[in-house]
Amino acid sequence: MLCPHCGEESFAKKKKLTENWKVTGEIEVCALCGKEWKTASSGSSSCADEKVKASRNRLAALLGGEEIREFRLSGSADRRFCRNCQYFMQHPFKTVCALSDRETDPMGECERFECRKDS
Repeated sequence: MLCPHCGEESFAKKKKLTENWKVTGEIEVCALCGKEWKTASSGSSSCADEKVKASRNRLAALLGGEEIREFRLSGSADRRFCRNCQYFMQHPFKTVCALSDRETDPMGECERFECRKDS
């Protein structure tokens, strides 16, 4: 393709957009000059969003309710996991409960849960 900026015959390469060390998106740039290409494929994300909305509406129709936006645990139910306990010790190679001194699952639950102060 011809680049609209440099006028040379080139190809597009994908470049990741980052913000605070997190990938926020992806754009196509010219392989020679590095400037952004405006292509028809950039509109595909809105098409994908419409497909997601349509599938949620179908699910809502199946269940006989209103549109489903997002599933999320409410209240303190999502906070009683071992990863939120003050006795949970995380290490790159294994996670340990400081009370039982055993390897534990971060999404596990136990009766001796005590909420961590910083969460």
